[in-house]
Amino acid sequence: MKKFLIILTFVFISLLGFADNTNVGVRIPLGEQKVELDPNVKILMGLTKVENNPKDKKLVQYVEENLAKKGVVKYSATINLKKGAAEVFSEDGVLLYEEKLPEEFMTMISFPLNFEDDKEKVKKMLKDSYENPSYITISKNNGKPKIYIEKVMGPIENRLKTTDELILKRELTEAEKKELLSLKNDNLITKYKSYIESEISKTYQNNKLVISQEINNLTETSIMYDNDNNSMKKNIKYKDNSLKNGTLKVYINNKLSEEMVFENSTAILLREYHDNGNLATEIPFNGEAKNYYENGKVKESVQVKNGKREGIGREYDETGKVTKETLYKNDKEVKKAK
Repeated sequence: MKKFLIILTFVFISLLGFADNTNVGVRIPLGEQKVELDPNVKILMGLTKVENNPKDKKLVQYVEENLAKKGVVKYSATINLKKGAAEVFSEDGVLLYEEKLPEEFMTMISFPLNFEDDKEKVKKMLKDSYENPSYITISKNNGKPKIYIEKVMGPIENRLKTTDELILKRELTEAEKKELLSLKNDNLITKYKSYIESEISKTYQNNKLVISQEINNLTETSIMYDNDNNSMKKNIKYKDNSLKNGTLKVYINNKLSEEMVFENSTAILLREYHDNGNLATEIPFNGEAKNYYENGKVKESVQVKNGKREGIGREYDETGKVTKETLYKNDKEVKKAK
């Protein structure tokens, strides 16, 4: 019964524990518990123009003019550590935007300088990590705005490269833009994702793919690879645009390992599988939870009510004979029944 206790302690929680905010379009600002849209995605969606901030005027004008004339616009964004500022440049190198970085950010990245004697080594590491520019391309494909972002970081001997591609279903209306700007956190993410046709993010280490993530309509898939080419894939299929109902499946080297059904962002059923494909564990939020031997026979069973063990739990040997009974109340052992 220990396994049931461990799993039940962790499984019936908000799905936020599973949903990684790793999408190109959203980010959580340093020191703040709120979600914002990535600045480049705001430009893609036309939100920056609606905000009508004077400091954005030159960049917005550059984007609009190039899209109107050529159907595509290219620019780069970088961090200037010496100036402590974020900068955006046109394809020809003209400064289009500049903004001071938060003091908290500058303090955080300079923290290693306090503990390393070789200051120049640390400065080079910081420069390699932060000052390599991101290259952004925005285009319109048959009325579907598209953004592609490429960034390289880190030293040559351990170079990381990320690519992000986001395609919208269509251009937003002015009313939709204003609504999106008024939303926050979960409401913002849900609404933002409703406009996405596809979103693909990839990370390479020394030119080898290590992470791949894709959103396509109501399906989200992420795959991670290790140095030995082992893989772990998470696949979420949502039932509706609320993104609160659906099924999460985890695969290890293409074998189904775990499965979770969730409603209103809370797990209602968890299944785990043995390496041979047989069911290993099945735990509902309400109902009978079971552990299984690899041959498919029941190993343990207990009733679960609102995510807690309630009633008689039984343990079985591989012949199906009951070897132990324990009475539970409100997830606590009351007494051994046998």
